[in-house]
Amino acid sequence: MNNYFVIEQHPTDQQHLSLRSTVRNKLVALINKGMHRIKPGYSITPPPNPLVDMTTVEQRINYFHLLDSIIANRIPGDVVELGCFTGQCALLFQQVIQMHQSEKTLHLYDSFEVKFRISGDIERELLNNFERATLPFPVLYKGYFEDTLPTQLPEQLSFVHIDCGFGGDIALHKNTLLFCLNAVYPKMATGSVCVLMDYYDDTAHTVFAGALNPGVKLACDEFFLSKPEKIISLYGNQYAHGFFRKV
Repeated sequence: MNNYFVIEQHPTDQQHLSLRSTVRNKLVALINKGMHRIKPGYSITPPPNPLVDMTTVEQRINYFHLLDSIIANRIPGDVVELGCFTGQCALLFQQVIQMHQSEKTLHLYDSFEVKFRISGDIERELLNNFERATLPFPVLYKGYFEDTLPTQLPEQLSFVHIDCGFGGDIALHKNTLLFCLNAVYPKMATGSVCVLMDYYDDTAHTVFAGALNPGVKLACDEFFLSKPEKIISLYGNQYAHGFFRKV
């Protein structure tokens, strides 16, 4: 069994979500048009669609400040993302690296098999996004985590983002997270940060929605039983995430 989390979603499910998203967006546009006429001073926005919107604005703000602090405080090591899809987060990471004129290298790991609503080549789409943003290409590692992480991680890590799945079997997702954490943790420098997408603690009140991927917290609860670090929940609006800092 592969240690990489893959969604298996039926076409009818995708069609249903696509139709619902289209109807919702048209309804929102109609309501905003009416509100614009009466000029109440505000408008409404639809909730993010997890098949399209991989992160929220609040999450991207968190990413910016966490990576900015890593570089500003001169934490040694490269930047790694496990599960990059078309590069929505990776673009931000590379922008922060460029902003600081840092010598850190961005490394991305993905099978590029999960397509969500993208019909073409996911890897090519990611590279196109970097080209359009006029940003240096990251180092790509195409394959399952069980094949790439044991031998192809940088020697030292300063910032790690783990986003290795959406939906599906909870136990499989938990095992995938445990595999990833065991791979990156020994290579993380003191003071380095690891951000975990979909980490949801229902006592933290940092997200409006529930747990999209409960396997993330299950994996963290098990992994950190014997570790000095603790997960800190971050406010992400509709999506959840958290992070820990290596001590």
